[in-house]
Amino acid sequence: MKTILNVLLLLFCCHFSHAQAIKKVDNYKDWKWEETYVLTNEFISLAVVPDAAGRVLEYNLGDIQSLWINPKEFGQKYSNSEKVKMNQWRNFGGYRLVPTPVENCALGKNGDRSKRWPPPVTIGDAPYSITDVKELEDKVGITVKSGEQHLPVPKWIPKDKAFTKPSKVEEAFTYERSLMIEKNSSKVYYIHTLTNVGEETINRGIMTTSQHQSWSDVKLQDGENFVAYIPFSPKYKMEDGEQYHIGVTPESHWRYVNRNRFPLDKNNPEHVEKYFNIGTNWTGEVAPGIFEIHFDYNLMGGFHMISSESWIAYANKLENTVFVKTFEKYNPQLEYDHGVNIAVFNSGMATGYLETEVKTPIYTLKGKEAVTFKETHAAAKVLSLPLLSVNETGVITKRLHFDKQTNHITAQYGTFIKGDLYLVALNDQEKIIEEMKVKAVSPLKGIDVDIALENSFSQLKVVVKDEEGKEYILDSFVVGDL
Repeated sequence: MKTILNVLLLLFCCHFSHAQAIKKVDNYKDWKWEETYVLTNEFISLAVVPDAAGRVLEYNLGDIQSLWINPKEFGQKYSNSEKVKMNQWRNFGGYRLVPTPVENCALGKNGDRSKRWPPPVTIGDAPYSITDVKELEDKVGITVKSGEQHLPVPKWIPKDKAFTKPSKVEEAFTYERSLMIEKNSSKVYYIHTLTNVGEETINRGIMTTSQHQSWSDVKLQDGENFVAYIPFSPKYKMEDGEQYHIGVTPESHWRYVNRNRFPLDKNNPEHVEKYFNIGTNWTGEVAPGIFEIHFDYNLMGGFHMISSESWIAYANKLENTVFVKTFEKYNPQLEYDHGVNIAVFNSGMATGYLETEVKTPIYTLKGKEAVTFKETHAAAKVLSLPLLSVNETGVITKRLHFDKQTNHITAQYGTFIKGDLYLVALNDQEKIIEEMKVKAVSPLKGIDVDIALENSFSQLKVVVKDEEGKEYILDSFVVGDL
């Protein structure tokens, strides 16, 4: 009897071991915060810290980390006082936000709107409240909310040794972030809500950013293995006609290294070659319509471009792991901060990080009006890079090749969905003539397709079917199009 009970208990545990879960953990991973909400399923783990401005400080696929976290800020909890100087930025790391445009958030010396760094504190540094925790049968989630952010914020004027003093609140808004995971995928679903809690109309957006792990070890400068991928198209260009902007000059690069790393000598040809340039990490077009940027610890500067396919990705080449963000489609009729929907920032702060940034449009919000912006993060193991395409099911890293003589199919993918991979062949009336189960797949293993179909066909779909039989299209093509 005891043996039977043990077997039943084992079966029970196995059945539920891969379900999604959320739990509150004290001093998670020795981060020293009292409350960290940890969301897990078979593939991913997320950690949300309300006292660290509600930031997501962990998003892992298995044991592969995507986010950089600043150990100097462990356990810190700050007030919402806006009297902060440039060297007082409380950067916890992880996944965060900045209100846009950042250039007009502060009160300048002459009474005009101005940029201030650090960005506004209430929405960026101060503790968030937990407004909802969901534990449903097939998903779990958490919602956090900022305090009421007032603008303009004061700005420190070094010459006067004083902060400017805003005379009134001209803007008041709050930010809320809901995230949810499900049991059979590596996806994280985000809903961002910006609410104008004041009476006057405001023009605001947000920039959400992920600060990524960018070295395999802090002692190694192997940033070329930690990259961002951006899809681009000539039909989406900057206002001046350029495809992208790099916010680094040879002078700023040289000055940064000379001040923060080691002394440089302009009479030294090696120094000039290495550091009197805009940086060599903006790799460029590594596949048709795909731009790559890698991390360089000796560089501080940003990159702006329009993502033509509404995704941006971070990849760890050493682990063949990608972390992807998809978001609402770029609308050229709307206004965006700096005219773009994404940016990448190369930061040499602390141990350094590569930052992927997503920008919403600038919304016109009347008093008490709110707007939402949806974003999805997802992760997958792959067999090769660069990343060529992203969809709701997974990623393509080697495009499908079809040999018409042998009906032979080859391709490589990564999937966000656990299930079985099928090749579905259809005739020219779009009726299925062959359906072949290829293999079991999951986000934890890259996918190689190398197979021949028995029958000739007109269309082919590459499909992932989850354990409930729901189908997700990973790839497809029409024979005549190849």
